[in-house]
Amino acid sequence: MADQLPLPDFLASLGKTELKPGGSYATGAAIRMLDLSSGERVLVLGPNAANTALFVSMTTQTLTEALVKEESEKVTEGDPALKRRSTARIGKIEDLPFEDGQFDAVLVEATLSYQTEDRQLQTLKGIARVLKPGGRIALHELAWRQPPTPEVERRLAEIWQGPVNPGVVRAWWNLLEQNGFGDIRNELAVISYFTPSGMTADEGETAVDIFHKAFASEETLDRFYAAYRELAENRRYYGVILATASKA
Repeated sequence: MADQLPLPDFLASLGKTELKPGGSYATGAAIRMLDLSSGERVLVLGPNAANTALFVSMTTQTLTEALVKEESEKVTEGDPALKRRSTARIGKIEDLPFEDGQFDAVLVEATLSYQTEDRQLQTLKGIARVLKPGGRIALHELAWRQPPTPEVERRLAEIWQGPVNPGVVRAWWNLLEQNGFGDIRNELAVISYFTPSGMTADEGETAVDIFHKAFASEETLDRFYAAYRELAENRRYYGVILATASKA
């Protein structure tokens, strides 16, 4: 049932492929903020991580690895040339299957904001472990633009229908600092799930098909419109944080 899926999974059921809150714009901005150099090793975590890792490798000349859930998500297995630049490994975000100090940078998208506070700490501890000294992290996550009221928190839970735990900017800074990161920098972006420009940038010509599927039944239309209305009417609360930091 559509009303039992977390919001990103519901959108995926309509054919949406870009499931990160700030869309392709925020991904590009986070990559630029990492200031990657040719030959560096980069770990990518989040939805469609293998595709993102390949994009990072091709645009920055880095060596990338993605964490995926199953074999079907590996996108370079059949191409030896691509696999030399970008690989993927199956594993869990909370228990990264990588050696200590293996990566120069880690890109984390749409991951921490869908975890409990305890799991956020566990995940960031693991990321710090696999980073080299001085290694960098970039976050692309949901955030509160201002502290939410209890009513806004309730409405977010209603439209999301799954784990969701954004924080205000200071909370994200605290979380990074608690796990040994410093030199933190951030900017805020908009949630692009439902904006016309965001939908077009992320999905191209298939954006219209997503709207058609949303109108396919009363159930899907109600779910789609409720999420659209809440994020639009209360956009002063909802946003996306793009943050970078360095391992001490």
